[in-house]
Amino acid sequence: MKLVDADGNEITSKENVDAKELEKQMSKKIETLLEPVMNKIKLSGAQVPQEQLMQLSSAAQQMLHNRMIYNLLQKVGIEDLDEVLSEDDVEELSTSLKNQVKMVDGDEAQNAQQQMKQKMEEMQKQQQNPDS
Repeated sequence: MKLVDADGNEITSKENVDAKELEKQMSKKIETLLEPVMNKIKLSGAQVPQEQLMQLSSAAQQMLHNRMIYNLLQKVGIEDLDEVLSEDDVEELSTSLKNQVKMVDGDEAQNAQQQMKQKMEEMQKQQQNPDS
């Protein structure tokens, strides 16, 4: 986590205690937010893929960030997002997001799906026969 001063300059130091404390607080909030979901999963006895758990954690973090930003905007009296987010910002982020997406053709996607299916079947067999 990066911290910035009132002028928007990054506060740098090898040991940033404030940032670590904020990260710790955020982690606790995320755990609290995810607790009902995790309890539901445990009670159902279902298995949730690690990827989905990571997506849930990421979604929880994003929800908390969005709420914090909303609360901050309300606290300082900003009513129009254009005051804090320009069209250039949106365009720059859009380009960044677009560059993160890897496109595959239909054959590649189908092959990847087939490989994943085979791996899942192998894992299920191993779980059913742990001694083999």
